[in-house]
Amino acid sequence: MPWNEAYKRLTRYAKMHDCAPTLPPKPLILAGWAFSNDIEKKNRWEETVEWADRNGCRDLVNGIPDNEFYFVDEPTTYTVGPMGGPMYRPWDFKSKDRLSSEVLEKGMEILTVQWSEIAGEELSKITRPVAFTGNKARRLLIKADAASKPPWGGWDHLSHVESERRTFTRFRSSVNKAISPHEVDHIDFLTEEFAEPGAFSRRKKPRG
Repeated sequence: MPWNEAYKRLTRYAKMHDCAPTLPPKPLILAGWAFSNDIEKKNRWEETVEWADRNGCRDLVNGIPDNEFYFVDEPTTYTVGPMGGPMYRPWDFKSKDRLSSEVLEKGMEILTVQWSEIAGEELSKITRPVAFTGNKARRLLIKADAASKPPWGGWDHLSHVESERRTFTRFRSSVNKAISPHEVDHIDFLTEEFAEPGAFSRRKKPRG
């Protein structure tokens, strides 16, 4: 929304002045935001600021407060696919082989022992890595406390707020960094209730 409002201000200015180019760069919002990586967003915003500079209206974009900007630790550079993740193209995508059981066991051992550092203090209290799953072991199954919520929205969905969604991206990146050279594409959460600190019990359901 802040970017869209800035674009509206610049567009109104362009209609009343002789600008070059005639209109400011279009903002990457809605679908444009969803299907653009971080570098593309950064470049488009810099083009917008440059347009404002060139046409003498930098003040129209200077007043945006920091809390309305989008910040990331590691800007994404991959081509965004239809599901919002990396686009795998047939000509440059190499199929991954399943790693040996020894490598997978070592990876799970690392996750188990170092989970508080990998997941962070708060998440490690309400989650526990269980196993690699899938034909190529590229899914990670994690038990999660059903009574708690993760910072990215829910155990079975991501928040519509981009900054909150990015916490899941950082979480998965932390997992992959720890278990390298192995890597997981998906993380599945099995929600259960904590019977006591550090322990899980299967969640009971009422009879139908």
